[in-house]
Amino acid sequence: MDTTPPLLSVLMPVYNGRDYLRPAIDSILAQTFRDFELIIVNDGSSDDTQSIIEEYKDPRIVCVVQKNQGVARSLNNGLDLVRGKYVRRHDADDISTPDSFRIQVDFMESHPEYVMVCNQEAFMTASGKIAWKYRVPNSKFFQGKDLVDLDLSHFNINSSSPVVHGTACFRTEEVIRIGKYRTEFTVSEDNDLWLRLLEKYKIAVLNQCTYFMRLHGSSATQRHAGKIKYFRQLLIDYSIQRRETGSDPIMRGEPVPPAPQVVAAETPVQTLKPGKNFREDLRYIYGLVVNARDWGEIKKYAGEIIRDGWKDKRTWEMLLFPVVGDNVVKAGVSVKSLFRRKNT
Repeated sequence: MDTTPPLLSVLMPVYNGRDYLRPAIDSILAQTFRDFELIIVNDGSSDDTQSIIEEYKDPRIVCVVQKNQGVARSLNNGLDLVRGKYVRRHDADDISTPDSFRIQVDFMESHPEYVMVCNQEAFMTASGKIAWKYRVPNSKFFQGKDLVDLDLSHFNINSSSPVVHGTACFRTEEVIRIGKYRTEFTVSEDNDLWLRLLEKYKIAVLNQCTYFMRLHGSSATQRHAGKIKYFRQLLIDYSIQRRETGSDPIMRGEPVPPAPQVVAAETPVQTLKPGKNFREDLRYIYGLVVNARDWGEIKKYAGEIIRDGWKDKRTWEMLLFPVVGDNVVKAGVSVKSLFRRKNT
């Protein structure tokens, strides 16, 4: 038996992941870079996640089964087992392109001044249709550059993190030395780690889309959306404290204040006029599924938008614009502006 440590350890926590686990594992095993181990931490799944994992006989797969402990603790438990020089995170419902690991390992091997590298991702629908236009970070973030060096200013309470957790590839030794993930953060534990790393090392974001993040109702991002903004602000405040004083409340043994309970205000049914409830909240996801050409999702969201707001002309504009495309919309706006100038 070969006991030589692999160069890369892929770390994947999973909880009740049966719906999308197979495509995620398959995309990892299909990598052109082969010198890796895949550590799967089954965080107390109650579905048939474990039986799916056991279907795979690849000797590079190491599975740990534990009682449910949450993402941060699961990741730390996995980090206790990794043998690779580098760790690549990967979520259990997402997919990586076949060259994803090779690109990152080559970068890290040739750039020892960086502690971590990550990539751009594109969103995909639950059925795996890719919305190439919908990416994080977006094209404006790179401004035509091949890579961007991260700093504190790139982390903002009102925008998503420039680091897609599932694409993060970092040096194992440095992350363990800095204290791994801090479990005090029930969400955004990844961004807390990135900011702590940035205070000592360099992190690069490559302008290459090598990862597809699946959007579905049970994804962590969807389930924890209400907490994320609160913890984004907290981790930024803590980073500023560390830079100014050398410590933050967690380092001083102080408790992390819990996220406030936010109860969404519900509009009484009797005040909603039939057909006049414009669904601005569905604009982004509708545009995304149109870009992905996922006809099942298009039908679902368009039906909901029309049902609630068919009397509002904005509803029909929202439905039309993603379908006809940006160029047609821009042309229409230009023509409209031309006629306005002629009439003034």
